[in-house]
This record gives sequence, C-alpha cells and structure tokens, in this order.
Amino acid sequence: MKKKYLDIKWTRAVVEYFSQNCHWKTEDQTRARDFCDQCLKPALVEYVYKVLGVQIVDDILSSEQSITYRNRSFFQFELLKKLLEESNFDNYVKYISTYEEFVQTWIRRQLLERYSKMADLGDIEKKILSPVIAKVREALKCTSVTENNTVSDFLDSVCKELQKDLVISRDNLVGIRFISTASAKQFSDFIPTLLPALEHQILAELKSIEVESKLSNLPLKPVAEIFKQVFGCGTQCPFCKVPCEAGAPSHQGHFASVHRPQGLGQQRNMCNEQLVYDICSSAVAANSTFQNSDTKWNAHPYKEYRDYYPDWSIQPDPSIAASSYWKFVFQKFNQEFAKQYNAKPADLPEDWGTITKDQALESIKQIFNRK
Repeated sequence: MKKKYLDIKWTRAVVEYFSQNCHWKTEDQTRARDFCDQCLKPALVEYVYKVLGVQIVDDILSSEQSITYRNRSFFQFELLKKLLEESNFDNYVKYISTYEEFVQTWIRRQLLERYSKMADLGDIEKKILSPVIAKVREALKCTSVTENNTVSDFLDSVCKELQKDLVISRDNLVGIRFISTASAKQFSDFIPTLLPALEHQILAELKSIEVESKLSNLPLKPVAEIFKQVFGCGTQCPFCKVPCEAGAPSHQGHFASVHRPQGLGQQRNMCNEQLVYDICSSAVAANSTFQNSDTKWNAHPYKEYRDYYPDWSIQPDPSIAASSYWKFVFQKFNQEFAKQYNAKPADLPEDWGTITKDQALESIKQIFNRK
C-alpha cells in the first residue's frame, strides 16, 4: 500500500513538472511569435521600403536602360527618338505643353514596364531582406543570456544591437505582456526558428502589392530621383518654349541643344493668326524681328534678343539639318497644332515637306552626338 502511494505521488510530481514546463514552453513560443509578428515584421518591412527606392535607382542606372539616363543629352535624344517612332500627336502636345509632367510620366512608364514581372522586383526585395534577417539572427546569437535575464532584458539588448538597421517600435514591445520570470533562454531559442517563415511571409505580402503602388509609397521616390538627373533647369525659351537643359542649380545662362519652330510654342502672327514657323536659332542669325508684350509690341531685332532675355544663350544656326526634326514634326501635324492652339495653320516652306522621318532622326543624332 505504501509503495502504491509513493508511485502515485511520484506520478503526480512528474505530471506537474512536465505540465509546468510545457506551459512555459508554449508561453515562450507565443511570445516569440508575437515579437516576430508585432515588432520584428513591421521593422523589416519598413527597412525594405527604405532601401528599395535606392536599389531601384541603382538597378535602372546599371541596366541596359542606363544609357538613356546617363545625362540630359542622352535622355533628350531617347525621348525625341521615341516620340518620332510613335508619331502620336497628343504625346507631342504633352511633351511641348507640360514637359515636366510628361517626363515624369514617361520615366514612371519605363519603370513599370521593367518591373511588370513581379519576380524582377521580388529579386531586389529578397536581396534587401535576406541580409538584414541574417543580422537579426546574428544579433540573437551574440546577445548573452544568463539565468537572471528576463525576456524584456533580452529584447532590450537585441533591439539595441539592431538599432542601426531596424527601428523596432517600443509601443509594440510594451503591448506584448511578458512575464518577468519567463525564460529568456527558451524565448531566444524560439525566434531563429521562426525567421525563415517570417521572411517568406514578408516577401509574399510584398509580391501581392502592385508595383505602381510601391513606387508611390517608397520614402525615396525612384521616379523623382531619376527625373532630377535628366530634367535640367526647365526654364522655357521665351520664343519657342523649349526647356533649358542646364543641370546645375545655379548656372550662368539658359540654353537648349535644339530649338523648335515658334508656332509649336503657340506663337502666332498678329496679322493673320497663322502659327509662326520661325526657329529661334535661325532667327537670331537673320535680320528678322520679334515683338511681344516684353517689347511692348514694338519690333525688335532677334540678333539683339539679349536686351530683353539676358539669361538665354541661343546659338545662331541657319542650317536646315540642325532643326530638321521639328520641321518634320510641324509639317506632319500642322493642321492638328493649329486646331489645338485655336489658330490657323502655318504657311510652311515647301522644302519642309521633303524632309523624311529618317532625316529627322539623323538630325537629332548629330545634335546629341549619337551615332
């Protein structure tokens, strides 16, 4: 009878021991999952978004598209070449009338086309996420755990170790109810086992987000960064409205590699309302005059344009080759531009009609040194 009593007592002790230990193990697993889901995951996602914009810009500038964004001249050539290939009148109007918006939209479209396959962007996201998760694993490994350490003490040490890379919310840490007597050792052992699943979950959730939405929500906007490299000054020529190509914030004079027929900038003849076909670079080399509100509608020699526009430098060029591109465009869409600007079509020189599409392309190749 006594032996039976001892067996029962021993059995109860074993059951109680395993019950308590399994209970603590379950509690530690729950806290580890809570930490990963509520603290670590938001910090990792924020880190990916913080780095992703930079990585996209680097990827674009090192890709086969990089030559397009090498400098403003290369970009202008690619843009004008694409417009010529598409021969879409509405796109020309947008390019001329809302240049800044058009360029940003064009860059965005190029990025969306490149990353339309989610795997492309997913590869970049994995390259960002995997190394920082490795740092988390290393921080867990390097943080010492003693018998006197609580889970809260352990987490404080881990967060401090990772603070250069991850911003882990203190509010979220407080929201997890840690028992001060819980085993920091068991807790720290559980977290690494959850990291592979956490990485997979984050990448899967990122993959489900549309690329366009990501580009809009990144702290560093790839479209804006690339735009800054290729846009230039943007100040428009007082005659044809072509934007200045200078890139430095402060530059001594505005300039453009190629000017357009002024009618494309909505200039019209005061007498007959016809669009003007004079080209600035040709006009300043001739004995013609201009008049507008700046001259109080008095005729003023083009050669002396700097009397009114000292910040602009328009290089005289009477040759047909230098402006064949825009002559071709004006000839092709003369009627459409007149209707768009509520004016009469320009009475264009006959030889403009002999310029071919290939000659138009060749002219900008010469201007931008693209052979």
